[in-house]
Amino acid sequence: MRASVETKRQVWAILAVALVVLGVSLGMQSAYYQLVLTQVLLWAVLSLAWNILSGYSGYFSFGHAVFWGLGAYTVALGVIYLDLPPWLGIPLGGVIGGIAGAVIGYPTFRLRGHYFALAMLAYPLATLYVFQWLGYQEISLPMKRQAPVLYMQFADPRAYVVLALGLLVIALAISLRVENSRFGMALLAIKQNEPAAEAAGIDTWRWKMRAIMLSGALAGMAGGLYAVVLLVVTPESVFGMLVSAQPLILALFGGVGSLWGPVIGAAVLVPLAEGLNGELGDVLPGIQGVVYGVAIIAIILCAPEGVYWRLRDRFTKPRPAGIASAEPAPSMPLSATAPAARLEESGELLVLRDIRISFGGLRALDGIDLIVREGSLHQRRRQDNLVQCRQWLPHPR
Repeated sequence: MRASVETKRQVWAILAVALVVLGVSLGMQSAYYQLVLTQVLLWAVLSLAWNILSGYSGYFSFGHAVFWGLGAYTVALGVIYLDLPPWLGIPLGGVIGGIAGAVIGYPTFRLRGHYFALAMLAYPLATLYVFQWLGYQEISLPMKRQAPVLYMQFADPRAYVVLALGLLVIALAISLRVENSRFGMALLAIKQNEPAAEAAGIDTWRWKMRAIMLSGALAGMAGGLYAVVLLVVTPESVFGMLVSAQPLILALFGGVGSLWGPVIGAAVLVPLAEGLNGELGDVLPGIQGVVYGVAIIAIILCAPEGVYWRLRDRFTKPRPAGIASAEPAPSMPLSATAPAARLEESGELLVLRDIRISFGGLRALDGIDLIVREGSLHQRRRQDNLVQCRQWLPHPR
C-alpha cells in the first residue's frame, strides 16, 4: 500500500514537471533558450538511461555515447539514404541501441568493477574511428521543405521542446516502473552483493542484459532526436569523451540510483555549461568540461550522495527501510511496558512478544517471543561472553 501511494505521488510529480516545462517553454521568446531547454531534456533522458544500468545495478558505464551516437547516425543516414522520416528513424534508433546493448553486454558483463567501466569506454572511441574511416566526418540532414512536419523540421522551436519533453516523460515512466518492480529489486540486489544475489536464485546475467538493452534503447532514441534538433552529426559530437562523461556527471550531481537525480543534474548543469560556453567559449574553449569538473568536485565535498538524496534526508524523515514491523501488535502489547513493580515481582528483566523484523524480502524474525529473567541463563551467558572478551583485550601498559 505504501509503495502504491508513493508511486502515485511520483506520477503526479512527473505530470507537474511536464506542465512546468511546458509553461516555461511558452513564456520563452528566444530560439536560443528554447534550444537550451531542449538539450536539457535530451541530456536528462540520456542520464536516466545511464541510471537504469549504472545507478541501479552498480555497473558504472563510461560508454553510453555509443548508444547516443548510433541513434543519431541512424536518423541522419536514414533521412539521407532511405528518405526515412524521423518519426520512424527515432524508434529505429532505439531498436539499434537495444541491439547494440545486447552485443556489448554479452562479452563485457564478464568483467566487473573498474574493468567493466574501462571496457565500456573503449566502445564509443572505437565507433568514432569507424565512422571517421567510413567517411561520415560531418553529416547534414537535408531540408525537406515540401513536408516539414513529416521530417520534424518545424519553424517553431517549441515543437522540439514538446518532443523532447514527451521522450523525457517516457523515460521517467520507464524508470519509475523499473524502480518499483522485480526488475529494479534484482538490479539493487546485484548492486549490493552480486554473489549473494546469485546464491539467492537471481539470474544476474539476464537482468543485467535487460538493463543494458533498455538503457541503450532509451539513449538511442534521445540521440536520434538530438540529430533532428541540431541537423548536423559529427563523430566527435556524438561519440566523444564529453558525451560519455556527461550522463554520468549529471547523475552523480543529482543523485545516483534515484528517479529525479539525473533530471536535477541536467536542469542545473546543462544551462550553466551552455550559458558559460556561449559567453566565454571564444575566450576559454572547453569551458563546459571545466564546469562539469568543478561540479563533480563540489558535489563530492558537499553532498557525496547527490543533491536529491541530501535534500530528501534533510526535509523528510523516512521510516527505516530495513524494518517492516518493529512495533508490537495491538492485541499483544509488549510486557516490557508493564509497571516496574510488576517486573520486579516476577523477576523478569525483559519480555518481548511477537517480534517481527524483515530486511526487504528477507524476514529475519517472525513471531519471536523472548523472556529474560534475572539470574537466568541469558544473563549468565552475557557475563561469560564479557569475561571472554576481556581476556582477549590487550592489557593497558
